[in-house]
Amino acid sequence: MVTANLKVGEKGEQVAKGYLKKKGYNILERNYKNKYGEIDLIAQKGNELVFIEVRSKTENDFGMPEETVKGKKKKKLKQNALAYTTFNNYEGFYRIDLVCVVFKKNGKIKRLTHHENIIN
Repeated sequence: MVTANLKVGEKGEQVAKGYLKKKGYNILERNYKNKYGEIDLIAQKGNELVFIEVRSKTENDFGMPEETVKGKKKKKLKQNALAYTTFNNYEGFYRIDLVCVVFKKNGKIKRLTHHENIIN
């Protein structure tokens, strides 16, 4: 059974993927899983590998999607990225981005925000 939250998340990932492609990102993987969890999107932009966490929701009823990526989640994102680069013998530059998509109740995009390099 697919819940409404999963549908919003899936739709948000599709929107983020399209947005990033238009910005010149080459999408390498989607929903990459490892023992630490899942990486929503892995892309390349120039000579940099970019791991992208996508947060989606409908309206702002319960806060902003940015508020859901804090301490533990950031640590997990960092572990995921390190595991991926280690497993794939990648030694170049990489960063972790956050794309937040907020939909209106009618399903149209209210806001899309791309935060680059959220973990220093």
